[in-house]
Amino acid sequence: MATAWFGPCPHCKIALSYLQGVTGSTMTPLCPECRQPVTVTRATLLMADHSRPSTGWKSGDAQR
Repeated sequence: MATAWFGPCPHCKIALSYLQGVTGSTMTPLCPECRQPVTVTRATLLMADHSRPSTGWKSGDAQR
């Protein structure tokens, strides 16, 4: 059975959706923003969660 939970990336703090047990899941997922590996206990697919506010760094912030 697939499950999901929401949390920040431990590196860049961007909001992520952690999808466990779905096609494409891996034990070594990379954050879609900072490309750093995220430690997980079950095979997981990570997706950026744009439906929630994030305190992480955004690429457009550097241009201001």
